[in-house]
Amino acid sequence: MTKHGKFYGIGVGPGAADLLTVRAANILKDVDIVCVPRSSQDNESVALKVAGSYITDKTKIIEISTPMTRDKAILNAEWEKGAALIAEQLVAGQSIAFITIGDAMLFSTYTYILKKLRVLLPDVHIESVPGITSFSATAAFLNTALAERNEKLAIIPAIDDPNELRTILTHFPNAILMKVAGKFNEIVDVLDELNLKNNAVYVCKLGYPDQFMTYDLDSIRTTKRDYLSLILVKREGF
Repeated sequence: MTKHGKFYGIGVGPGAADLLTVRAANILKDVDIVCVPRSSQDNESVALKVAGSYITDKTKIIEISTPMTRDKAILNAEWEKGAALIAEQLVAGQSIAFITIGDAMLFSTYTYILKKLRVLLPDVHIESVPGITSFSATAAFLNTALAERNEKLAIIPAIDDPNELRTILTHFPNAILMKVAGKFNEIVDVLDELNLKNNAVYVCKLGYPDQFMTYDLDSIRTTKRDYLSLILVKREGF
C-alpha cells in the first residue's frame, strides 16, 4: 500500500518575505506541492507573493479557489472541491503545503480545508505551522505593546455592525479591528463618539512595498481602503 503524503498548513506571515518562520521556509523548500488560495481568476495569490522565494522550481503549484463571498453553500462547495483535490495528491504519496497569509489557525481558509480533509482522510499526517499575525507585526512596527500586565485584548474580525463596538470597547482597553475597509467610516464614527478616535491607528498592507499607516483616521474617509487593513485601538493611547 502506498503511504500517504504529509499535509502542512503554513502561515506565511503578514506580508514581508523575511517574516516567515525558519520552519515554514524549510518545509516549502522540501514539499512536492504547494497549494495557494486564490479569491478570483483576476487576483494573484497574496500568500504566493509572500512565500514565492522559498518555493523551488521543481515544486508543483496548485490553486485552490477561495471566493470572496459569504454564501455558505458556495464556500462549502469550494472547500470540499479543494479538499478532494488535496486528498487525491496525498493518496498518491505527494507531500503538500497549503499556504495562507498571517497565522494558519486564525481566520484562515486553511482551517476549513483541514476539516474537510480530515473527513476524507482521517489518518493523514497533518502539521500546522504558525505564522506572524498582522496585528502582532503592527505592534512590533509601532514599538507598542498590544496589552500589558492583566489588560484585556479583543480581536474582532470583519465588523458587520459597528454599533457592537460600543460594548466591546467598554470592556476591552485594547482592541484589534480586522478587515475594516468595508465599514471604515461607521467604525470611525463610533470611535469618535467614544472619544477613542485619537487613540487609534490605521495600518494597511504592513510588510508590502506600499504599506501605509496613519493616526489621522479622518484623513482617509474618502479614500479607497485595502482589504488587508486593521485598526489598533488603545484606550490609554500610544
